[in-house]
Amino acid sequence: MNLRLPIVLLLALFLAACSESEQSSSSERATPITATAATERQVERIERAIGRLRANTAPAVAAETGGRIIAIHADAGDSVAAGDPLAEIDAQVQRIAASVARAEIRRLEAMLDNERRRVRRLSDLAEQQSVAQDQLDEARTGVESLEAQLESARSRLEDAEYNLQRTQITSPVNGSVQARLISEGDFVSPGVRVFELVSSAALQAFVPLPEHLQDQVGLGQPVRLWVPAQPDNKVMATVTDLRPAVGEGSRAIELIVDIDNPGSWRPGGSVTADVILEQHEGVVVPPTSVVHRPSGQVVYVLDGERVIERSVSVGLRGDGWMEIVEGIEGGERVAVDGAGFLTDGAKVTVQSDGESS
Repeated sequence: MNLRLPIVLLLALFLAACSESEQSSSSERATPITATAATERQVERIERAIGRLRANTAPAVAAETGGRIIAIHADAGDSVAAGDPLAEIDAQVQRIAASVARAEIRRLEAMLDNERRRVRRLSDLAEQQSVAQDQLDEARTGVESLEAQLESARSRLEDAEYNLQRTQITSPVNGSVQARLISEGDFVSPGVRVFELVSSAALQAFVPLPEHLQDQVGLGQPVRLWVPAQPDNKVMATVTDLRPAVGEGSRAIELIVDIDNPGSWRPGGSVTADVILEQHEGVVVPPTSVVHRPSGQVVYVLDGERVIERSVSVGLRGDGWMEIVEGIEGGERVAVDGAGFLTDGAKVTVQSDGESS
């Protein structure tokens, strides 16, 4: 058997494999990545806490006139606007008082007109010396007395009409009824509380913070607030009061923030608060751009088709961003996805560009 042919074939296959291996090692593969530009923006150091909302205005509505309740127009849980009727008091007594006051005014006006005419007649006679001066003085005193009585009667009418209007108990604010304290048929006196309301127009947020932060917060501290049902509806406000949290053994402080209700926020609900402890301009990149190496933290900056490894110092961190204090400048393009597979000088191919958060 001729052994030369198989040996020649095996040698040819071996040489071909070596040639392919040499070609593969000589052509460098590019690592696919995504990239973005480092951006300059305002960065914040925050303390996030969950607080609660309370109504800044919670008026107690009291009866301003006396009488029996003949109608109830609102109950606990109802939403009301300023001026909406809450209840009605029987107005019979107030109507009678107003009617009596009007009749008294008409009587006094008639008497005053008559007394003024008498003064004019006596004045004419006094000029002719046909009447004594004391009679004229007495008539003038009578006019002054009737004028005073008329003014008093008009005040009584004003008071009676005011009481008549107050038989309609109305809401002084926009809000909701927290409690109804009367029932139809009850007799109420002036000053008796009949409803408790909660105004939703002005709110207070009570935000607890750890005690160790008490030297880092104060009046006027900026706070960003939102409620769980409306995470995109954020409100900027400032701390209006600061006090220790109530509770035995509690090691906390409590921030109080006054805000105008931005919509449908409800007293008694929870609120998320980002208390801004520090703000400044900084350079930020996505967190995935920062890679941990034995030498420290690095980012890979694009330089044509290759990347340059840069050691960096990291500062503040937030949702989707990380501040670079030292190592790169704003505008430099850095690797994002795939950065962990890179080395200094590695060849890359950018699959897509993104934006830093």
